[in-house]
Amino acid sequence: MIKKYIHIFDDDKFIDPAIKLFEEVIPEQSVYYIIQSKNTEFRYVKSSNVAKVDLSIIKEKNELLDFINSDTNHVVFIHALNYEKQQLIFGILPDIKKVWFIWGYDLYGSWPLLKQNIYLPVTKSILEIKTNFKTRLIYNSFSFFLFHKRKIIKRINKKMFTVLNNAFDTSFYKTAKLVDFIAPVVPAEYRIIKNMNLKAEYVPFTYGCIEDLLGSNIDKNVMHQPNILVGNSADPSNNHLDIFLKLSDLDLRDRKIYVPLSYSGNDKYKEQVLRKGYELFGDKFCPLTQFMPLDEYNEILLSCGTLVFSHIRQQGVGNIIVSAYLGARIFLNEKSPVYEYYRSEGLKVFPTRELSKKLNVSLKEKELQGNREKIFNLYNREAAHEKIKKLIQIVEK
Repeated sequence: MIKKYIHIFDDDKFIDPAIKLFEEVIPEQSVYYIIQSKNTEFRYVKSSNVAKVDLSIIKEKNELLDFINSDTNHVVFIHALNYEKQQLIFGILPDIKKVWFIWGYDLYGSWPLLKQNIYLPVTKSILEIKTNFKTRLIYNSFSFFLFHKRKIIKRINKKMFTVLNNAFDTSFYKTAKLVDFIAPVVPAEYRIIKNMNLKAEYVPFTYGCIEDLLGSNIDKNVMHQPNILVGNSADPSNNHLDIFLKLSDLDLRDRKIYVPLSYSGNDKYKEQVLRKGYELFGDKFCPLTQFMPLDEYNEILLSCGTLVFSHIRQQGVGNIIVSAYLGARIFLNEKSPVYEYYRSEGLKVFPTRELSKKLNVSLKEKELQGNREKIFNLYNREAAHEKIKKLIQIVEK
């Protein structure tokens, strides 16, 4: 069978579930490349269907491009639009369809009109990010209108015009304009794409399904479990310290504070989170600094009746799906597209500003069952399969 769909991944924990779903829906129609040095072992990927490609080696990059460009019926699936994949896209023929699966860091970390707007005050201070009125104006949605009304913006401020102009003159933006389809993690995120004046059409997709995420724990309930999960990684966009300060003012009783720090971020930021966590919570603070297999991580989630994610950007959706299904109280930043999406779907989730009021308030049984039903309908295996079928239908039309 001809391999038509070409996936370009990085080594990550989401890859095996994605490959499994594609093979269940369209078996043996895809090839899967992992960007990795030949001498480096995979940390996360276990699938036997993948091939390594080192894009830093010109010969390997050209061989991959030759394969992609050998048939204009190929469809290229770019999972996270980081710099290496941006450079690859420039070499792909215009007639070949390209699909960008947004991961979060690739959009919010690459687009300067979003990047500085994802941190809360305490996190901003430790990252030494300074903003003033003019900068805030640049980073709001009105700036997109201003950019396209050049005569207006030139009257306002030459410096502002330069910042905006530079944002649209980046490898990231030029690459994003070449993409034909975009699969955001939550549909609400697609509005950002439209604000960026990109041509790409929306397609659905989800990494994994609730049956695989939970396995034998699918019937468990964490509604009355005491512990708290804060954030999903060591990336500063978790705004850890802002949440730590809120929690430190509350009666935590005997709760443990679990904080995943094995993924993303840098050592300096991680050290600051560790130091402040132990300072505020002592032995209740439980940082997770080493990568854990899914079954071990799920055991921790099963002890957490509360999840607090203060990301302004889209992030940590897998944890939110699992915890909401299990009956946890979910606190999300109300500026997040994730909060917006799940509220629009009727899920009972809370804004982080209500943490002090609702921390000790369990969901009602009706609310728990409502969340479980909605999450299952959105993320069960059949729903994940239908999203892939719809994706293929759209890109093939």
